[in-house]
This record gives sequence, structure tokens and C-alpha cells, in this order.
Amino acid sequence: MKHLLLFISAVFVMGCQGQPDDTQKKPSETAQTVEEKIFVELGGEEQYVEMTGASAELPVLLFLHGGPGWPQTPHLRYFNSGLAKEMIVVSWDQAGSGKSYLRNPNPRELSTESLVNDAHELTQYLKKRFDKEKIVLLGFSYGSVIGLKLAEKYPEDYYAYIGVSQLIDTQENWDVSMQWIKAQAESRNDTAALRQIKLIENRDPSVCKTEQECFMSKYQLLVKYNGTIYKKEIADEIAKAESYYDDYKGYDWMEAYNYTSSRLGGRQFFTDLSGITALALPVYFMAGRHDWNLPGSVAEKYLDALDATQKAFIWFENSGHEPPEEEPEAFNRLIIEIVKEQSTGNPKQRLD
Repeated sequence: MKHLLLFISAVFVMGCQGQPDDTQKKPSETAQTVEEKIFVELGGEEQYVEMTGASAELPVLLFLHGGPGWPQTPHLRYFNSGLAKEMIVVSWDQAGSGKSYLRNPNPRELSTESLVNDAHELTQYLKKRFDKEKIVLLGFSYGSVIGLKLAEKYPEDYYAYIGVSQLIDTQENWDVSMQWIKAQAESRNDTAALRQIKLIENRDPSVCKTEQECFMSKYQLLVKYNGTIYKKEIADEIAKAESYYDDYKGYDWMEAYNYTSSRLGGRQFFTDLSGITALALPVYFMAGRHDWNLPGSVAEKYLDALDATQKAFIWFENSGHEPPEEEPEAFNRLIIEIVKEQSTGNPKQRLD
């Protein structure tokens, strides 16, 4: 149950996910290799930023993790380090999470608005640090809330926006998710689950004293029916990645998540980005076909109506909520393709 926190085709069938992706870890012969693990002042607070790339000349990808409060840095090292051969991958542990939380467990500012401001400040830092006119922005799960807001407000900073397990409307996501859970329980004649569903629907205080408790109660059922991580062996591998590296071995994931959640005061459960109807940059959404936490159909419908300079929706047929870890080779290949096309100014109309 370590993954209860994450809010939220490539038609590739992937094979081995059983070992960390170490393809990028061999020392480079060039002095331009980027391998930085530093604290950057964002919003007046020191926050952890990890930058990895085969060359400082490569395009920059800023990865915004989800949760809120669930850092992606060890996952990117373990599953997606091959990206760093073709770009500078920037993983930022947001305020209240990861090594930023370990450095400062009580930041002065912690809200969706402050995270957007911090990400904007980090973008300016990266553009200056690597002498780039623009970078590529990726938001994963709750990080996609930060990402979509940034893309709307500062499109001039980004070659493209990539939303992975994109969150649009928490209420619509909830309704679609609950319908799926109920169908699974009914098809299995799972009387215990049906009782729990009824309690959730009635907002019974035994399971729904707070919005957080309601979410957790529903998430338990999603996990039971593989509606989050599609395959158990991958869920086990993701859990392994979170304690694989020495600098995260002592990190209490639940403690930091609960802290961040309490600071946000439940507002994360009342997100509605449907009012963003136009973005002045290319937009790509990626979703796992088996994600019933943030069902991709909600994001796909939104993207269909969105006015953007270019757009594409990409399904991962063997993934649930976490395509970067569930189908890492396909995910890496597509991200490399998008970043190359957009940063060179020669984009395709769609990805097949």
C-alpha cells in the first residue's frame, strides 16, 4: 500500500522491468557531462534538484512529481535513467517532500500556488544555467496540476507540455473510478467490497471522516482490483526502487506525504482545471489503459476540446497509473522522440 498517494497507446509490449535502468551511469569522457545533486533556493527555501545528462548541450526536461508529496527522483534513477543519454533530466523534490522535506520539514509556503511559483522560478534557473531559450515540461499525476497551470501561464518558457496521468477534474475522476470499482465488485459478487462502496457513497464517517479518508477507502478497493498499478510484480519493483538508493533509504514516505496533505488542507481533492480551454504550445497527454485512479478517458475528453498549437493523446496498453515505471522502455522512447522533435523545431503532427 506504499502507493496510495499518487493521484492519477504506446502500443509497445514491454519485457524486462526487473532491474534498474543503469544505461546512463557510465562515466562520460566529456567534461560537459551533467551530474548535479544540489539544493536550489526556490520561494525563499532550499529545495533539492537533481540534474543528469550526457552533455550540457542537450535539451532540458523538467519532471514535476505527483502525490502531492511523493517524490519521483529514485523512480527516475531506477526506471528511466536512459532518458539522460538524450536530454538533461531534472528531478525536483518539491517543498514538503523528498530531500527537500529532509532539509526543511516545515517550509513557510506550501500550496498548489506556491508549488507553481517554485516551478516557475526553477524553470528560470534552468534556462539560465544551461543557456536555453526554452525547456520541455512534464507533469505526472498531481504534478500535472502544477504543469498545466504553468503551461497556461508561461507558455513562452516551454517547447511543449507533457501530462502523464493528467488530472483534470477530481470529481469526474471520482465518479468514473467509483463506477468501475462497483462493476468489478458486482461481477465478482464481492459482498465486502459492495458494503464498503455503499459506505463511501453515503460518506459514512467510519470510512469518510475526511476527504483524505474517503480517498484512501476508495484507493484500497482500486488496489484490490489492480486499478492503480496494473501488475503486482511491477508494484513490487516500484516499492523496491523507493529504498534502492542510499540517500532515500531513511526517508519516511508516509510521514512526508501526510505532512504535505495536511498542509494542503484537502484542497487537492477539489481540483478542476477544465476552465483552461487553450494552451499556446504543443500538448501531449499519456495515460495507462488500466488506470482507474485518474481514468485516462477524462483527460482524453478534455484534450479533444482543448485549443493547442499541437496535441496528441498516447495510451499505454499495459500500464495503470504509472507508465514511467510500468512500461519504462516505451515511455523513455516516446519522451525522447517528443523532446527531440519539439526542441529542434521539427515536430510531427502526431505520434503513432
